[in-house]
Amino acid sequence: MRHPARLASMLAMALLASSLHAMPAQDDEQRFVATLQLGASPDVHYLDANGKPLGYAAFAQQLGTGRNYSTTADSKANAAMLRLRPPGTSTGTGRFSFGRGSMFPPFELPSSQGGTLHSSALRGRYTLVSFFFAECAPCIADVPVLNAFAKANGDMGFVAITYEDADTARAFVNDRGLRWPVLHDGQALIDTLGVNVYPTLILIDPAGRVAGAAVGMTMRDGQDKQLADLTGWVQQWKAARAAK
Repeated sequence: MRHPARLASMLAMALLASSLHAMPAQDDEQRFVATLQLGASPDVHYLDANGKPLGYAAFAQQLGTGRNYSTTADSKANAAMLRLRPPGTSTGTGRFSFGRGSMFPPFELPSSQGGTLHSSALRGRYTLVSFFFAECAPCIADVPVLNAFAKANGDMGFVAITYEDADTARAFVNDRGLRWPVLHDGQALIDTLGVNVYPTLILIDPAGRVAGAAVGMTMRDGQDKQLADLTGWVQQWKAARAAK
């Protein structure tokens, strides 16, 4: 049997060696996070190309092989999310992979109405987010339904997001009559989510998590039927969250 004092000494040395070995990786992450220009103790999440959570060490290892990534952040919430792009790509991040319960990525984006909207401002109530682009025919067709739904549900928040620039976003609002707040230059957020089919609707719950998503959702069969379908879809996901 080993002497208790000797065993304790060996254990202390092992713990010290372990901590010294871990320090460079920890320091490396701190330096990396500092480049995101967030405040103290930021909340940073790393995802692989499939949208699955990664630790920093695994994320950094992939960066060492030349992988690119998307970054989206909210400076007011002191939070960021980074997602690896598929190997050999510098844009896009594969398929949409944010299921019910996933934290919606933090963001701060310019509004076509002026100013900047932070994701943290959406907390406290359900928010419906529509991803669109100006020449998307189904997106254009859905505008009257989205307007009618927003008018009938004043207790919710509404945000439409495009990867296009300010002028294109404003032209869409003016030409198509969309009465939602519209955010532009959202490519980083779109990449992080993996949105690549339009229109895509995402319902965010009051805690900032995805309550439901409809990728490529298209509403047809007349405006009344479309409005009823959208209302039913939102109520379905609200009920599912309440039951959980």
